[in-house]
Amino acid sequence: MKSSVYHIYATGLRAKNLILILCILASFGLSAQVRRQAAGGTPTRPTPTRTTPARMPSARTAPKDTVKLQLADSLISKESGLTTTVKRYAKDSVIFNVKKKLYHLYTNAKVEYLPTKLEADYILLNWGNNEIFAHGVPDEKDSTGKGVRGKPVFEDGTETYHMDTIRYNFKSKRAKIYSVATEQGEGYIHGKVVKKDQYDNLHLGFAKYTTCNLAEPHFHISAKKIMFINKKSAISGPFNIVVHDIPLPIGFLFGFFPVQPKQEIGTSGFVMGSYGEQRNDGRGFYFNDFGYYHAFNENLSNTVTFQVYSNLSFGVKEQVDYAKKYKYNGMFSLQFNRNVQSNQYGLRGKEYNPSNNQFNVVWSHSPRSLRTDRSFSSNMNYMTNGFNASNVRSSNISTVTQNNVGGSINYMRNFGKLYTSTYSFSISQNQNNFTSNLGYSMGLKQFNPFVKEKNQVGRWYESFRVGLALTGGVQATNSITNRSSSYTDYNIAGVSNSPYTEAELRRINELNLLIYDLNLSLEQRQAYQKELDGLQNPKLHGLGPILQNSRITNSYNVPITLPNIKILKYINLTPSISMRGDLYDRSLEYTYVNEKKEITLSNGRKVYVNVDDTIDTLSYVRDSTGLHVNMNSRSGGVVVIDTVKGLNFANQVAFGASMNTRFYGTFNLGARSRIQAIRHTVNPSLSFSYTPRNKLSTYQQVRSDGTMRYLPRYIGGSGSSSRDAGNVSFSLSNQLEAKVRSRSDTSETDFEKVMLLDNFGIVTSYNIFARKDMNEFAMSNVSLSTNTSLFKRKLNINASATLDPYMYVADSLVKSNEAGIRIPTFKWKRRSTEFKDDDVGSYLTSFTLGASTSLNPEVLNGGPARGMAASTAINPNTNLPLNPMDYVDFNIPWNLSMNYSANYSKQGLSRERWTMALSFSGDLSLTKNTKITFNSGWDFRFKQITLTTVGIVRELHCWMFSLNWTPISGSAMRSGGFDFTLRPKANLLKDLKVTRRRAGSY
Repeated sequence: MKSSVYHIYATGLRAKNLILILCILASFGLSAQVRRQAAGGTPTRPTPTRTTPARMPSARTAPKDTVKLQLADSLISKESGLTTTVKRYAKDSVIFNVKKKLYHLYTNAKVEYLPTKLEADYILLNWGNNEIFAHGVPDEKDSTGKGVRGKPVFEDGTETYHMDTIRYNFKSKRAKIYSVATEQGEGYIHGKVVKKDQYDNLHLGFAKYTTCNLAEPHFHISAKKIMFINKKSAISGPFNIVVHDIPLPIGFLFGFFPVQPKQEIGTSGFVMGSYGEQRNDGRGFYFNDFGYYHAFNENLSNTVTFQVYSNLSFGVKEQVDYAKKYKYNGMFSLQFNRNVQSNQYGLRGKEYNPSNNQFNVVWSHSPRSLRTDRSFSSNMNYMTNGFNASNVRSSNISTVTQNNVGGSINYMRNFGKLYTSTYSFSISQNQNNFTSNLGYSMGLKQFNPFVKEKNQVGRWYESFRVGLALTGGVQATNSITNRSSSYTDYNIAGVSNSPYTEAELRRINELNLLIYDLNLSLEQRQAYQKELDGLQNPKLHGLGPILQNSRITNSYNVPITLPNIKILKYINLTPSISMRGDLYDRSLEYTYVNEKKEITLSNGRKVYVNVDDTIDTLSYVRDSTGLHVNMNSRSGGVVVIDTVKGLNFANQVAFGASMNTRFYGTFNLGARSRIQAIRHTVNPSLSFSYTPRNKLSTYQQVRSDGTMRYLPRYIGGSGSSSRDAGNVSFSLSNQLEAKVRSRSDTSETDFEKVMLLDNFGIVTSYNIFARKDMNEFAMSNVSLSTNTSLFKRKLNINASATLDPYMYVADSLVKSNEAGIRIPTFKWKRRSTEFKDDDVGSYLTSFTLGASTSLNPEVLNGGPARGMAASTAINPNTNLPLNPMDYVDFNIPWNLSMNYSANYSKQGLSRERWTMALSFSGDLSLTKNTKITFNSGWDFRFKQITLTTVGIVRELHCWMFSLNWTPISGSAMRSGGFDFTLRPKANLLKDLKVTRRRAGSY
């Protein structure tokens, strides 16, 4: 029998009719004739014969654009061994060779065999061999005649492959592909010939590997053979780097590239470090941040990296990342550095090259659970002094200039609806000083004892609520105070009565940076260290002395809420009662001395007071025998403080009441005015508290040359004195807003509210039981504060001030007291006193002013502030500010952020102190992908430019280029430097970078 061709033009035939026709034709032994190309033997679309079966439309009238065909699942051979359904689609036509079991699919063809799917303009399905073959077809619209349309796109699960030709076996899952391009993790692979085995491994010949997503990548790794193993890693033979089709003389004999799948921590592998030279700090050539990364699973990974320097300095860091879905994630890292200090003479030996050890501990833990009864969090960053100076990039300004570090660890646990408990550990570090707290808080939330849980509050007494809070902890510090923070009218033995000046504070910061400059000689470093020790408070060394200096506190508080009372419908009256008690493990005892005397403290140490009229200043010297005080008889004497260990209890009961209300005032400016009206909102508040006297006073009376003082008996203590106290507190807040007509000419009824003044507040208090004859002050300082926003909230302004109403007179005894003695006489009564011609101090004791703005084109056009937020980005793992150079928004042509701050303080008759600075930062686009970044400022107090950096950031599609330069370091004690980096944007190849760094001592 002659073979005939059955050419199906699917024009709406139902599946049942199609199956019936196919079965009938198969019974007559019809077969399909398939033409093959002359070269290569690849199948092509056959030409239909003139014989067209009855009841089928003519080929000339077939509407090809509307044809869509899906063959029935019942045609699947039971002998094929396929486990799932094979679905076939074609937009143009399908040719079926029944005898050879071949399907020809044309134009937008698709074959699905889950989890694989293949799309192309031509697909040949070989049903007998379970194979599929696909390629593109010539593009008639291409005038060159070389264009191809409908190239195969193969999807295997989450993987997508673009290619020229593919042959794939459904059963064995093997494939042979020509000219493929696919994405693997963050990288892209290109191969002329690719074989895919049944284990999902890819064997590529003449391959390219890159993170650039272009068809012709800007750069790639070129190798004759690359193998992708289980979609997790790539192994390459000899390879080299190609940039813009130019092979570079940079290559290796083999390569290993981990492929990081999405939503996983990563794949184990080596971490490639960076190399360079630390010329300025004397550590020499380095190879840093190299090591090994191991991913145990998607929830736990560990990274170990090392640092080595040519002058024998070294460092090691271990970081553990962990996560549990819907519960928590976090990171813990520990870094140790041993820096060997060099000298400018090239001498060797421990005496010429001393070493110092530096540590950094970071623990970040964030809960992800929605449970409200318990939570655990950690945000800890502790480092030894000088760590930032030696290990942080100079371009990271916010970290280089960071003085305060630390953090806290917190655990909260609630039981039921009332009981709550919190346990915390915190540490605060400032240069050489640190303070740590281990505390707890537990108690009962306020509840209503007179109302059942399901009932609503109705009667007045049902508003009564009561609770209980217990707090306590241990506080430890390594600092011993030998410098007062403000002038006092009495001398404390061992404490200098002169606060730090601005110049001294600045010098301390400079010395803390300078002593870690490894380019100094040993003699210079020792001289600077001696100067620093003379300025700073002495430090305790060793765990034992620090624990002995720690203090334990425990307290309870019973908050009681009484029913709220309405007065004249507009005034709220709220009475209150509070009970508090404190338990201390030590107390303070004071002894006034104005003669030669020897005092033995409770800890066995001694204080020697020596009176010598030939000296003019009061001085303190500590040695192995104790504290020596040298003064003349006119120095005003000294107060010797003895810390006595032992449990002490202090309590207080206070009664109070508060009233508050709100009223408005509107000033109308007329219907024709654009500003229709201005409304003034006033929120006054008046409160009264009464604390009865307590026999267990928390204050001790100390006599000093006829002047009586009350000094606290406990460190950080609270509680009442031996006298009654009644304070009347007053606060007043004000807001101003305007009703403004819209600028639109077509609308006369549209108005908007504009806030003129967000707040202006006044706070003060008055003790009605204060006794002037006992040198008690009735009125407290008056605090003023205000804040507002101008130009549609583009400029934020805030200010605060403190006014002191009482007079100061010169201290004739305590010569070191430059502030004078505060007396209980108001300044406005000066003319009626004996001090009418004297300086009694100014009303203004402190003032702060701040103004900030963040501008870019979107903000100026009325949009939300955007772009400058990147400069304050925070690392979620370390809670440290990130480098703003790495987070630049190229969509914003320019950004400018400015901040002005001014601070003024004056205590009594002492000299005024003030600081004033202007800082600014931002970026400017030179081209679409090039930005200049800058950060600088001006210190008005010292009349010099602050730390200044200038950077260039260039986005090269798949690469990022950055150059950061520090032309001005902001201090004569620090040298500037530069930082150059060229790296791929993808994290996968983040170690494939070129870096060059020449940094200063910081």
